[in-house]
Amino acid sequence: MRELAVVKLGGSIITVKDKPFTLRGDILERIGSELSGLEDSLILVHGGGSYAHPVAKKYSVSEGYRDEEHLRGFIETSIAVRRLNLEVVEKLVDGGLRCIGIPSSTMFSTSSGKILTCNLDPIFLSHRIKIAPITCGDVVFDRELGFTVLSGDAIASYLAIRLKAKRLIYAIDLDGIYIRDRVTGEVKIAEELKPGMKLEPLGKVEEDVTGGVMGKLEEGFRAAEKGVEVMIVNGLVDGRIRDAVLGKRVLGTVLKV
Repeated sequence: MRELAVVKLGGSIITVKDKPFTLRGDILERIGSELSGLEDSLILVHGGGSYAHPVAKKYSVSEGYRDEEHLRGFIETSIAVRRLNLEVVEKLVDGGLRCIGIPSSTMFSTSSGKILTCNLDPIFLSHRIKIAPITCGDVVFDRELGFTVLSGDAIASYLAIRLKAKRLIYAIDLDGIYIRDRVTGEVKIAEELKPGMKLEPLGKVEEDVTGGVMGKLEEGFRAAEKGVEVMIVNGLVDGRIRDAVLGKRVLGTVLKV
């Protein structure tokens, strides 16, 4: 039996971030093809990308239930996430991956934004019949706030820790996390990244409703502290996610604590 791996597919690789409701179907089909055969040792989590983030940001959904506008945003974001999850699953299946979508709001509840409960039965039962569960960043019910946004990065870290996964792979649209060499001044990919190391942003820095790259690193380091092997790789490169899942050394950034 292969060791369990949790893979977070960033919104930037599954959607066109500056074009609302635009899926990168070719990328998802290719990922489905390369992960085919690994279903019973794999959990996939995807971000909201250009489907969920614009809506959630417009209505400040992460703040919780304050008035009718926030409630409208909660409902509209939920609809957008369901649409995205269905389309992601369809394209992965077209690529050859046996998988099923499981909305996070049916699994998770939070309290003040922190995960409070999680029903893992859908994951266990999926693996039992050799299909990969696909969940995602979502709006969920919150004990204190009424509802809030739960990021895919947090979900991936939580599942990796809770299920004692061997690996947690964050797939993004860059080759890893960039730093500046202290001696040469060269900007390069950090083969290893430790807490406190200064990052070098490339291009336009975008912050989303789930915390952007800093939120990803915070969640990744949390899993690394529990003994999970955590790596950030470029999900747009053929074969790189599969190789990382199988424990092969690939270009990317390993999080160390």
